[in-house]
Amino acid sequence: MHSLRAASVALAFLLAVSSLDGCGVAVPPEAPASGPADYLVRTDLSGTPGGNLIIPLASDPRTFNRLISFDYAGRVISELLSSDLVRVNRVSFDLEPSLASRWELDNDGRTYTIHLRRGLRFSDGVPLTAEDVVFTFQVLQDPKINSSSADLLKVDGVFPTVTQADSHTIRLAFPRPLGMGLRTLDSLTILPRHRLLKAFQEGKLSSTWGPASSPEDLAGTGPFRLRAYQPGVKVVLERNPHYWKKDKTGQTLPYLDTLTFLIVPDRNAQALRFLSGELDLLDYQSVEPENFTALRRASSQGQFILKDLGPGLALDFLWFNLNPGRTGSGKPYVDPEKRAWFEKAQFRRAVALALDRPGMTRAIFLGLGTPQDGPVSTGNRAWHNDGLPPVEFRPSTAKELLAQLGLRDTDGDGILEFGPGRPFEFTLLTVRGNSRREKMVQVARENLAGIGIRVEAELVEMRELIHKLADSFEYEAMLFGFTPSDVAPENLADLWLSSGSNHFWFPNQGHPQSAWETEIDQLTSRLMRSLDPAARKKAFFEIQEIWAREMPAIPTIAPNVLVAWKTKVGNVRPAILAPHL
Repeated sequence: MHSLRAASVALAFLLAVSSLDGCGVAVPPEAPASGPADYLVRTDLSGTPGGNLIIPLASDPRTFNRLISFDYAGRVISELLSSDLVRVNRVSFDLEPSLASRWELDNDGRTYTIHLRRGLRFSDGVPLTAEDVVFTFQVLQDPKINSSSADLLKVDGVFPTVTQADSHTIRLAFPRPLGMGLRTLDSLTILPRHRLLKAFQEGKLSSTWGPASSPEDLAGTGPFRLRAYQPGVKVVLERNPHYWKKDKTGQTLPYLDTLTFLIVPDRNAQALRFLSGELDLLDYQSVEPENFTALRRASSQGQFILKDLGPGLALDFLWFNLNPGRTGSGKPYVDPEKRAWFEKAQFRRAVALALDRPGMTRAIFLGLGTPQDGPVSTGNRAWHNDGLPPVEFRPSTAKELLAQLGLRDTDGDGILEFGPGRPFEFTLLTVRGNSRREKMVQVARENLAGIGIRVEAELVEMRELIHKLADSFEYEAMLFGFTPSDVAPENLADLWLSSGSNHFWFPNQGHPQSAWETEIDQLTSRLMRSLDPAARKKAFFEIQEIWAREMPAIPTIAPNVLVAWKTKVGNVRPAILAPHL
């Protein structure tokens, strides 16, 4: 896996901070702009230029290149340094113009003519042209880059062709009609060819714009540009003087002079620093349920606003590493005998039934979350399959399923064995400093001990977790999650497809390793190419049904979207779709 667009994000790798044009989020319909530059005019914003906003981040960014940002921090920062051709409105879910001012669909139903705004410039002052767009698509097609955005663009495994009609016009032709249309371009940043062509030709683009990069090396089209980065301390962004949006008075956005992200790994510490006045905003990654009551009590004093938006799209999973690969030294990523048990759907079902998710919801989330039965949060009302069988807390049934598989406690120590003298145990990995996930791992340990499985918890820093997940693949099981950036199911094609870099349990498969993965691949292809809403929903509901049957990643809890911001921060419109503020 080489992205958490889904994560977290958001998964995605996935965001919880808005574009901050004016510390706001909603992107309204476009209004005409005067002058030679084709500005997008935000008619809903008003504010006074200047100031600094201070926001916490739980970890350091791994990269400033949005196309290959796998981690939440990297996605947050790179989102603010870059822009998309088109953008899904985070409040209305509508598709709206961004770097592209307009587009047309040919009669063939598969070819788009996309028109760039006039006068666009990267943050270093160099003009953005159709040549940069064509270059970006060339980068995406390079398998060495392995961006999650690539899977969103493929139809039946084939990339669209991209041609330059003129300096401001691109022709984008898919192999066949695409069900979600240009929504697939949301979160697809346009790269500066003049900065990255040499690195791309030398095969070094994936390591370019890393954390050690000088601010002068970066160029983007977002509202901010990098001013300074102190690892473990802070990331400071400053206003991009070449940004392409204005408010209705003609004021160039963003209003803020600077945006400071403080690296604060512990969520409780983030809440305390917010209450002390040191931080200006807390996103859903920062507001833990145990802090919600204190925040709600303090919010009555009128210094800040606190919102509970209900279940969001984010969802935590517990999954086992099914990757049969080996390290460079020839060591298997996972003990083959143990992996053979992990590969059994009945084993995974037993683990799912042993997890007390209602208890987790009460004790850990304090009721501010919803147990899930499938891979799509109930917060996604348009695409969640309500007909999935419930995954209840039934430890006795879990024991029966394991007994049917032949797992027995032969020495009476309360732990099952999967071979002579081999107790069934595995290590469950999650991120350090996320108290919610740390507690979920502890409950999972206790629950699984109740059915005879010993679990060792391993807490690591976010950077190490992402490395194990996306690069080294050396782990047995993980509790982690993602935050989709759109409600449309194709947004997670990189998760559904066996070839996807976000196919958690066994990413980047050359060909499907199981019959059910083959079936999901076929359904995903049908979903992506169908223009019939009913057929699309049918295909996606079937994907969810297969997932619920096979349990490749066990769904746990969808947390409520909890956000807070100081009253001095204007233009805030919280939404369940990331970015939430």
